[in-house]
Amino acid sequence: MVRCHAATATTTQTLTASIGARAKVSVPSGLTLSPTGTFFSPFTASMTMNYRARTTASGGGNITAKATADFAPSGGPSISSGQLTYTCSGATLGSACSGAQTVSTTSATGIITLPVSACTGGGTPCSTANPNSVSLGFTLTNSPRSSTGTYQVTLLFTASAI
Repeated sequence: MVRCHAATATTTQTLTASIGARAKVSVPSGLTLSPTGTFFSPFTASMTMNYRARTTASGGGNITAKATADFAPSGGPSISSGQLTYTCSGATLGSACSGAQTVSTTSATGIITLPVSACTGGGTPCSTANPNSVSLGFTLTNSPRSSTGTYQVTLLFTASAI
């Protein structure tokens, strides 16, 4: 009979994950503004913006909008004249903008303000929604000075978390 001696060795390994603040936003690829009825009534459209976020205990975050340029081609509605506005409602995480926000080509305007220690999905202290969402309603002034035609503008939505 052969006797074997057992040997056991153990070791430890430390795993480290640095989980930082993150934010992500998604919107439909296009949106068509439609007249609301009577002559020279405004054009309107609405959409749902989805977003995910995680902020730090010392930070927060926001989601903003800015036009990359004025409506094209020229001769139609004008961002620089303040003709495009939006409202926000129903944010499932953070605070939605209050009142009408005028879209600009020079500065971003707020859509959502994210609080400190906020996160998407999972319940307390996180929002239970995943993704989170907010409703945006756009209004374009229908100026009689605008030439007839089809006009487009590109909006840049930026999500940031600290």
